[in-house]
Amino acid sequence: MATDSSTTHFWQDGRVRLRFPTSIHRFEKHKSNNERAIKRKHGKITFGTTTQQCERLQPFAGVPRMNITILITGSRGDVQPFIALGKELQAAPYNHRVRIGTHGVFRDFVGENGLEFFSIGGDPERLMAYMVKNPGILPSIESVKAGDIGARKAELEEMLIGAWKACTEARDQYQARHSEGRHYPAFVADAIISNPPTYASLHIAERLAIPLHYMFTMPWSPTTAFPHPLAQMDSSRTDAGVRNYLSYTQIELLTWTGLIDIINRFRRRTLLLEPINPSWGTNLQSRLKIPFTYCWSPALIPKPADWGSDIGISGFFFLPKGSSYKPDPELQAFLDAGEPPIYIGFGSIVVDKTEEFTKLILEAVKKAGVRALVSRGWSNVGGSDVPDNVYLLGNVPHDWLFRHVSAVVHHGGAGTCAIGLALGRPTVIVPFFGDQFWWAGIVSRAGAGPQTVPYKELTADKLADNIKKALEPDMKAKAQELSEKMKDENGVKTAAEQFHTMQRAQSFACFLCPDRTAVWRVRRTNIQLSGLAAAILTKHQKLTPRDIKLIRHKRWYVEEGAPGPMSGLVAAVHDPVMNSLSDIQDCKRSMAARSERLKDSAVRKDSASSLEAEDGISTGAALGRLGRNLAEEAAVVPVTFFYQVANGFHNLPARLFHDRTVRMRDPIVDTTTGLKVAGKEIVFGLYDGVSGIVMQPVHGYQEGAGRKGGVAWGTAKGVGRGVTGVVTRVGAMAFGIPGYTLKGVEMQFRRKGTNTDQLAEIDVPEYLKKPRGGAYNERRTQVQKDWAEVSAGHPILQRRIMQAVEELYEVMEDEPEFINTVLERWEALRSENELAY
Repeated sequence: MATDSSTTHFWQDGRVRLRFPTSIHRFEKHKSNNERAIKRKHGKITFGTTTQQCERLQPFAGVPRMNITILITGSRGDVQPFIALGKELQAAPYNHRVRIGTHGVFRDFVGENGLEFFSIGGDPERLMAYMVKNPGILPSIESVKAGDIGARKAELEEMLIGAWKACTEARDQYQARHSEGRHYPAFVADAIISNPPTYASLHIAERLAIPLHYMFTMPWSPTTAFPHPLAQMDSSRTDAGVRNYLSYTQIELLTWTGLIDIINRFRRRTLLLEPINPSWGTNLQSRLKIPFTYCWSPALIPKPADWGSDIGISGFFFLPKGSSYKPDPELQAFLDAGEPPIYIGFGSIVVDKTEEFTKLILEAVKKAGVRALVSRGWSNVGGSDVPDNVYLLGNVPHDWLFRHVSAVVHHGGAGTCAIGLALGRPTVIVPFFGDQFWWAGIVSRAGAGPQTVPYKELTADKLADNIKKALEPDMKAKAQELSEKMKDENGVKTAAEQFHTMQRAQSFACFLCPDRTAVWRVRRTNIQLSGLAAAILTKHQKLTPRDIKLIRHKRWYVEEGAPGPMSGLVAAVHDPVMNSLSDIQDCKRSMAARSERLKDSAVRKDSASSLEAEDGISTGAALGRLGRNLAEEAAVVPVTFFYQVANGFHNLPARLFHDRTVRMRDPIVDTTTGLKVAGKEIVFGLYDGVSGIVMQPVHGYQEGAGRKGGVAWGTAKGVGRGVTGVVTRVGAMAFGIPGYTLKGVEMQFRRKGTNTDQLAEIDVPEYLKKPRGGAYNERRTQVQKDWAEVSAGHPILQRRIMQAVEELYEVMEDEPEFINTVLERWEALRSENELAY
């Protein structure tokens, strides 16, 4: 593959070898231009200084309580740090409602730590087994033949929809099946914390218009300091910083190419958002200035100088579990029987040939002449023939265990690296795939571990040699020195601080209940109301549901349309075709799944005729749905044509010469917003086009001063930009009037007629179905009637209302005097602002 004269090759260890041309002379210019454009469009997010943590906690007591969903994709080592963060956010002074959305196998692990859990689907054990078999980006021929690729894509689609449900539904499918009669309070996320491999998070944040904060244990933000962890850079005469920076774009481009169809399908079908044009799919984190916290020690990896104020480093996250741990007598006896052993464990890694791997480990321990604690892990390492100097471990907390070992041998998981280094233990890493090689290099360069030997090259002799090196006094001393530097860090508290200093966080507060997050705004005012305050005011007829609207706390400009008119024309043809192919694939998948269910039902005593009838009905329904979808795609072809070409003309000046006068287009969600956007295109298009004839030459003159070509060349370029701006704005107006208007009609039709499984209100709490008494039932029915017209066809609105109703009746039963307080505050606010309500 070649991109911009760079070349890409795939290694079998999961990394990508990148080679760039010797001279990339325009890199710095484009980088600076893009940074200016990003700052203009998306503003600036600043993290406060975190050196004096205890002094900064007090202001956060004023941040309103929020519903926070933490979305995590990965193994136990990926989930565990976020449990520590969730407990911090759930405790005082924050007191948020925190939900962990991750794989179902971690349900008990999350629950036993006192956090709310929601399963997003997916099986991390199958994923780890697949990654060990296929560590590279391209799968092996065997995996293709075995159907692993289709299974992984289906699993990813399941997790995308599961993440959406984790942010909007009260309970997951497991809870619905196994907790009959239990009440689960309504839930809609007010903010999302996520690791980047949970690809749904940004799109859900866009749909809900809520803040998003990324947190991760490997670098995901472009920097000249070091390359992307999944990139293996070829040495060349190209500047190392340039190679490092561009490696992030290359890796993201490869990832985006493989995911674009799945993500756009998720946006279009589940979230009712516009598909992302391929031009906007990469560098989203940098372009949108998404707040990012890296969960590693600054003593180990300092913050690069070219990372902005929207990126912070917190320190490692630790979940203390060892303080209450009591070891088995056999384990304690083994520890007391001699010198401190080494620890060998590969956690969530799943290998095929477990017996051979066990033999290699035991032989290496014997050659190194050490005692060893060997963790069975997901590969179930071990066996019946284990020597006396080896003890096989089950699940033992690392923060307790590593205090009793002399060195740590593992696969390079960030969590295991963190606790080993924090406790001053030299570390031997045997990387299998992906970022594990990056962590191995970091630890080795810090002097806390020997040079790594990858799993594919591992032998008993090489492992034994590395164990001996790790136990040398110099390496032990270096690991202890690093531990001393890390001992004053508190990654969880720092990350919580950085989350709460995100842009406009304290402005989320309700005007009447400042400790609660505002979700409504009184129309024609800036007054923000929480769900509880709105429910109280409507119940007491101070407001009607028509007087308020949902707040958009954060608008994410993920999709900006085609970058030029020609690409818009291509998109106008490409999008309906790809959508139709997706519809056909849906139909085939539905029919195949139904066929499998019919085969399974053969074990029951169903007659052949009834099965055939059932199959015929299912096939007919699937084909009928396919026909409707294809007809819908054909009907919107003219809409797509005008809309995409209008976007192309609108965006072209910014794409060609970074025109700073190009305005962000408002989202189109219904006919009204479509007409508004079309009107703004006419008004501002005329204004910007005419003013550009004058101002662009002026800007060119100013930019040309002191540069090659001088003011004359700068002024000439300004004239060209002004003329081009007029032409493109006329084109945007000509195509935008029908394009944006028709797009509004289309969106209103899609949203009004949609009641899919993903958006249906299926989680009405059980207690609302079971009256608590006549008076309660009457009050509940009246509130639901009051809001019925407003919430029709709008599931998120319904869930916000349901949450407000629940809170209202909790207060009426437990704190009735609080209602009077809210009403008094409203009267004071109304008088002060001379409101007509």
